[in-house]
Amino acid sequence: MSKDKKKKNKHKDDISGFLRQDSDLIKPDQTARGSSLAYLLLAFVFGLFGGIFGELYVNNYLAAWGIPATNIYQQYGNAGNEAKEPEVIVFKSVDKNKTDTDFDKLIETAAASVVGIFPAKDNAETLWDNVYLPEDQLGNGLILTADGWIVTTKSVVDNSQGKYKVVLADKKIFTVSEIVFDPVSEAVFLKIDADGLKVVKFAERSQWRVGNSLFVLGNAFADGGISIVETNLNKLVYQSIDKPTDFIQSSEKFNKLALLADKVDKILFGSPVLNRQGEIMGLVFSSVDGGSTVLPSRYLETAIDNIITLGEIVRPYLGVSYLDLAHTLGLPGEISEGQTKGAVLYGEKNSLPAVAPSSPAAKAGLKAGDIIVAVNDEPVDAYNSLTDLVQQYKVGDVIKLTVIFEGEQREVEVALDSLPESTLE
Repeated sequence: MSKDKKKKNKHKDDISGFLRQDSDLIKPDQTARGSSLAYLLLAFVFGLFGGIFGELYVNNYLAAWGIPATNIYQQYGNAGNEAKEPEVIVFKSVDKNKTDTDFDKLIETAAASVVGIFPAKDNAETLWDNVYLPEDQLGNGLILTADGWIVTTKSVVDNSQGKYKVVLADKKIFTVSEIVFDPVSEAVFLKIDADGLKVVKFAERSQWRVGNSLFVLGNAFADGGISIVETNLNKLVYQSIDKPTDFIQSSEKFNKLALLADKVDKILFGSPVLNRQGEIMGLVFSSVDGGSTVLPSRYLETAIDNIITLGEIVRPYLGVSYLDLAHTLGLPGEISEGQTKGAVLYGEKNSLPAVAPSSPAAKAGLKAGDIIVAVNDEPVDAYNSLTDLVQQYKVGDVIKLTVIFEGEQREVEVALDSLPESTLE
């Protein structure tokens, strides 16, 4: 006999025993039993009709938004069925004005700051040579300043000598007059001669949470207009590792990105990723096997400040290569010294030294094998790499590094210098 049947029979025996022990217990009469059955029957009928009409209402309501009701069942499962793989929900611009909701207002506001990026066609010989086809669009970008600074990624614009056009949400076309490349984040900043452009708010650094509902907002100008892909944050920290040396990080290069649960089309590269409050979390960088990578907005803080105040990017320079102990497993004890977080300075001899000659790190006495565990008392851990922490500062800042070597801890002060290259070659 199964365990469930044994439990059921035991429960039945307990009830029977209770009735036998108390001979004066009054049994329910037949009238009460009939009334109970009638109530149950009415409840069943009302529940049946409620379910039918409720489903019709939901289907019609969701259809008005262009969302198949099956998507809801696929995301959350259905009674008697297994939950299915969630599908990406895409809203087209034709649906945007169907109802006046907060979500519509949020999208309308953010969409005004999304631009399309195309190769210039100034030398076209015929009328049709000037017309942009859907496949001509390189990707998207985001307006940063009212006077025409725009940010996108290297996956969209990878040639500082090329000629590009920017298309605003109102279909006005501008020529890119200046291109500035940030080698640390691989963000690209474009300048157009415009005024009164609409800008949006960036989210705080602490807003990233695994599982958060996010929206990729792009504009496929030659192919239907605004598109929104609803997705989730899959990983806070992601890096594609193809070979062991890929584990070596640089204090002057962000190698770790965030990862979305869904892939997006290449035409949406450079598009902003929004949270439910309409704040910008980052920009779509590329697509990988596990989804799409996002360049977090926190990586852009220094570069944006430079662009607005200086018109160029001046990144701080420390000059070390390292292994991130929180993400590199299987290192021998003589390298990790038993630490499970921190940055151990490590390189590949002459090709990639642990400490660059004449760098600020070298001048401060840092050497291969040193483990940096904190920057100005902020820990180097799984969520804040050494690069993350160093790149929060400005050229000329003096930072305090907490360093461990052969079990001994010391503090080292380093004056950050400027990274020589600030434009894309």
